[in-house]
Amino acid sequence: MTKLSRARWFIAVRQTGREFLRLALVALAYWLAAKLSLNLALVHGQVTPIWPPTGIAVVAILLVGRRATAAIALAAFAINLPIGPSALGAAVIAAGNTLAPLLSAELLRRVGFHRQMDRLFDAIAITLAALTGMVVSATVGTLVLTLSGTVPGDGFWGTWAVWWTGDAMGVLLVAPFLLSLLPGTALPRLTLPRGAELGGLLAGTAIVTYLLFQSGLRIVYLVLPLIMATAWRFRQRGAAPAALIASAVAIWSAVHGTGPFATETLFEKMVTLQTFNVSLALASFVLAAFVETRERKEELARLYAAEQLANQAKTAFLHLAAHELRTPISVLNGYLSMLADGSFGDDPAAWRRSVEILTAKTRELKNIVDQLLEASRLESFVSQAPQSEIDLRDLVRQAVERARARADLLDAEIATGLSADPVPVKADAVQLGRVLDNLINNGLTYTLRPPRLSISVSTEETQAIVRVADNGVGIPETEHGLVFERFHRGHDPNFSKVPGTGLGLYICRQVAERCHGRIAIERSESGAGTVFALSLPLARPESRVAANPSSSPLREPSLSPR
Repeated sequence: MTKLSRARWFIAVRQTGREFLRLALVALAYWLAAKLSLNLALVHGQVTPIWPPTGIAVVAILLVGRRATAAIALAAFAINLPIGPSALGAAVIAAGNTLAPLLSAELLRRVGFHRQMDRLFDAIAITLAALTGMVVSATVGTLVLTLSGTVPGDGFWGTWAVWWTGDAMGVLLVAPFLLSLLPGTALPRLTLPRGAELGGLLAGTAIVTYLLFQSGLRIVYLVLPLIMATAWRFRQRGAAPAALIASAVAIWSAVHGTGPFATETLFEKMVTLQTFNVSLALASFVLAAFVETRERKEELARLYAAEQLANQAKTAFLHLAAHELRTPISVLNGYLSMLADGSFGDDPAAWRRSVEILTAKTRELKNIVDQLLEASRLESFVSQAPQSEIDLRDLVRQAVERARARADLLDAEIATGLSADPVPVKADAVQLGRVLDNLINNGLTYTLRPPRLSISVSTEETQAIVRVADNGVGIPETEHGLVFERFHRGHDPNFSKVPGTGLGLYICRQVAERCHGRIAIERSESGAGTVFALSLPLARPESRVAANPSSSPLREPSLSPR
């Protein structure tokens, strides 16, 4: 035998062993549940008002498949052989006990039953499958007992009612409970406080049900609100055990003839039990399914609203990108066409002016694309640049120096007020420099008079604060929260032709938050200017590492305002 053949043989043996173990566990679970249930038998020691093995069998067939019927049949025969009328009768009863859950499971499969029972349809489906499929086991078992003389002829319908009710209740009450225990079931996370709450509700259900069934007032349905509350709070995880507990108490009362069962015949007991247990099932997992369906609809509504907002943002982005890119591209196209057809002749000055214009427009395009890429990178949280300790004063000096050329062209003044002591913060010098560049360029752009800027650096407790004050047109109070959103631009007609993507302040906010800080409008008055405040946590003394921000590569200042 080759190594490949041995490996295949070993895999086949292991798979066979696992399958045999799975079927053995199904048979053992069926047999143990049956032995315990026989203690509640009302007819001939083998017909009980609830038969949990049917619920186990239906779940096993749903999970394992039809091959689980072999284990079910074997366990059912082992249970019925000692108490049945004969070996043949036990075999026939075992066949009925196997065919009934198989029929119920097949009906559930045909209608697309969800094991999570997260739809109202699933609750209705399992109810109908239980009531329909268990007709087979009740009919077969009762006929065997009647034909063998174990049950007299006039006791057929009473025995059939008990058998059918017991098997159906086994599916209705036990199967949902087992399905709620499956891994991967979409149920709320059970924390310690919620676990204590669930335990209290289940204990309350048991106590209230017991007290109601000890009373002769026939007010047993008063337990339903408690079960409904458990289903509402915990869905299937609470509904299934609550219904099972209440049903167990009711069956115990029926067996011992207490409360409303004290004066009832066997048939009347089964009618009362069947009505009560069906009410439990409908009130528990139907309500749980309703809550699940409602929450799913709310989640879908939230997702739809989020998708609508995303579509609106995408539309705004496409409109903005088309608008902002069209002008520089048109200029580039026009000048390149003129250069190509020789419109400038051999005049070096004309060629030089054209190249300067082309260079400026190319830089403008690059700034727009850089901002779009930076915003995308910050949103995706990919490859964040390493942070190091920097002196915030040095970063402000460098930003002012980068803006000096533009400030001179605009006859602007930029004053600084820096702390005498170092102001250490932990951040990415390049990204923080971009924030300062944007704030300074906004101050130089959005003003109707010669720009005057004041930049100060100070410390307040554990925070370092940079304030950038300008003498611009100001920002309306209604837009204070909007200026930091993507693609937002002011509506002042004086600045309608100023190029920009509306991403500058959005990027500033993202960078500040990545540094565990924040940026906000501290003050803004119409015609009197705006003060932006950037606050960052001071670097802890024990984490300080010497670093020179001037050694970090500094990007060209962005001239694209907000």
